[in-house]
Amino acid sequence: MSRESSTILDRHNKTMASILTHFRNMVLAATEPLPTSAAIPQASLNTMTMNNEVSAMIKDVEDLLALTRELKQLWIAGPLRKPGDADEKNLDKEIQNRITKIAENCNLLEELDTKVSQKVAAEQTSIAPEDEEAEREADGSSVAWEDSGSPN
Repeated sequence: MSRESSTILDRHNKTMASILTHFRNMVLAATEPLPTSAAIPQASLNTMTMNNEVSAMIKDVEDLLALTRELKQLWIAGPLRKPGDADEKNLDKEIQNRITKIAENCNLLEELDTKVSQKVAAEQTSIAPEDEEAEREADGSSVAWEDSGSPN
């Protein structure tokens, strides 16, 4: 677990403990039995304690909401990295490796393209003499036919 995630987890645990403590104190103040001799001052003290505990509990819940927003931000955008962080160096190495692989693939494609072009050119040159011979034969047969004067 990284240091940042343990810090966030610690903040969450502390905030939750504080919320539960304030809730417990509020319930204790609300359920405390009132003495008969000093009922009004004790009731006022309990009311003030409950108001203070509710205010503190609301603040802690707001802190918990801020923590959840921070977690969402880290989840969506990722943590901010300082220049020279180990993650940044690993990311740079990964990018360089990908660039190298892409360059190798481009070179391989160029070599294959060159080989295919050479092969197509060689096939075209071997087909071209055969076409010329066929043309000569066609020309020669028509010339021989014209010389004989008859189609038979």
